[in-house]
Amino acid sequence: MPKVNIDFKTAPGPVGGELAWRTADLEKNRDWVHYLDEDDIAELEQAAVRTKEQGIEILSIRKQDFPLSRITAKIASLRNDILNRIGFGYMRGLPVDKYDRDMLTRIYWGLSSHLGDIVPQNRNGHMIGHVIDIGTKVDDYNKRLTQTSAGLSFHSDSCDAVGLVCIHTAMRGGESALVSAISVHDEMMRRSPELCRLLYQPLTVDRRGEVPEGKQPWMRIPVFMWQNGQLNAYAPLEEYLNSARRFEDAPKMTDQQWEATKLFFSICNDPEFSIKIPFEPGDFQFVQNHVVLHSRTSFEDWPEQAKKRHLMRIWISFADGRELHPALEERWVNVARGTVRGGVNIPNRKALSIPMEPMTPAFS
Repeated sequence: MPKVNIDFKTAPGPVGGELAWRTADLEKNRDWVHYLDEDDIAELEQAAVRTKEQGIEILSIRKQDFPLSRITAKIASLRNDILNRIGFGYMRGLPVDKYDRDMLTRIYWGLSSHLGDIVPQNRNGHMIGHVIDIGTKVDDYNKRLTQTSAGLSFHSDSCDAVGLVCIHTAMRGGESALVSAISVHDEMMRRSPELCRLLYQPLTVDRRGEVPEGKQPWMRIPVFMWQNGQLNAYAPLEEYLNSARRFEDAPKMTDQQWEATKLFFSICNDPEFSIKIPFEPGDFQFVQNHVVLHSRTSFEDWPEQAKKRHLMRIWISFADGRELHPALEERWVNVARGTVRGGVNIPNRKALSIPMEPMTPAFS
């Protein structure tokens, strides 16, 4: 459980600001989509080829090993979108069908290394993961839901930013959506300040088998955290709140807390607040987890294995990221600015790796 000396302060009211956007704000001005042109693509390809010619393994590639010049202005703008302007970044136009898996992974890793430090995203030590349906059972409580065809409620991941690159889309469904956690908070504060304030207190969440040293298989963590005049959010999957009920020794959420989460998710799903951005092959999306939440609808895949819905995921730490509330240590272990933080840090985590085969289980 969180340390007893943690101060769960509450924002005095709606927070507002540029990060508190609604769907109409983003649809009015789509300058947040950064398009890659032929010269940008050529520069990314040249940098990736250079790392291969120098014999640098993908895991060992650092920013200095992946020199870019022409595209750096776009990357700086993308990074500013993620950190300061809207809480996420979108880049479009990489010809993913053109590359083999090694080349695509090098480009993805190299580009991401210009944004921040890459951290492990599961207990198998995967530094890049495959978001693809491998037939994992939805009711397997020791695994996450990303390698199923199930829909995912609005949530945040345990890193400063989660990145996705789209390779294939589903035959039907699998739509992605984003919502400003600050806008959701502010709307809750307007509609029901009492329920909003309940989400500043810890909720009981299933860890799904990824347990840091000395911790329980469940965790207690708030949705909203207010510190030094700044609001951050951590939204667990709704399914993980429900599956935490299986732990008899875990503190039970009150009826009022369940009511608060119901209002929270209903606002998240309101089209006035959440924007659907259909993925296209070659799209990059980077979401800052402290201020923007993401979801997807369930999907029906193509019958052909080669056409299955497939995204590659990366988790990133920002040395210059937001100051984080100590309550997040319950999940993150380390939250200090200026360090590599977030990711999955558990005693039995396997050696760091990048699985090249898309159907590799993330949680074997």
